Amino acid sequence: MPATVYDHIVIVNGLGAVYLRVNRQARRIILRLTDEGEIAVTLPRGVPYGEALDFVLSRRDWIAAQRAARDRGESSLPPLPYEPPPLDRAQATAILEPRVRELAALHGLAVGAVRIKAQRTIWGSCATGGVISINWKAARLPDHLRDYVILHELAHLRHRNHGPHYWHTLDRLLGGDAKTLDREMRRWPLKLL
Repeated sequence: MPATVYDHIVIVNGLGAVYLRVNRQARRIILRLTDEGEIAVTLPRGVPYGEALDFVLSRRDWIAAQRAARDRGESSLPPLPYEPPPLDRAQATAILEPRVRELAALHGLAVGAVRIKAQRTIWGSCATGGVISINWKAARLPDHLRDYVILHELAHLRHRNHGPHYWHTLDRLLGGDAKTLDREMRRWPLKLL
């Protein structure tokens, strides 16, 4: 069973257990396989479980292909564009913490605490009080993507969501490259770093 706490578990013939969880911040149904090949689904508030199960059933072929690749020892993730530098968490902290403060000052943003963390699934977050958390693995990214991760969180100091105003602010902070950099980040899956 996945480590995350799920709201509902359904056994689907031919697929096994499907773990369902409602997340009020989710905007769409998210389907993923755990490292063990189990089906985990996150759905936005208000989406019926039945709709989420229909989505899972519509992705039967994808699920089967992913499980088969895992059983063969293949990764469904493409290789990284280049080998990132070998850094430990202490070295990453020495790079990231001053860079967060430097970029915040450059753009006139007031940051509270800066935390360098070891999140499993996210690059960073922005909490109340201007607390910025950055995944230590961001220090292993190319410099322009490391700065994208930082500025992505700093933009949340002005806008707490990912709406149009947020993207406009982030685009301004990045000199017009927000969407391009967002797409480029997909070539750098966190789990490979």
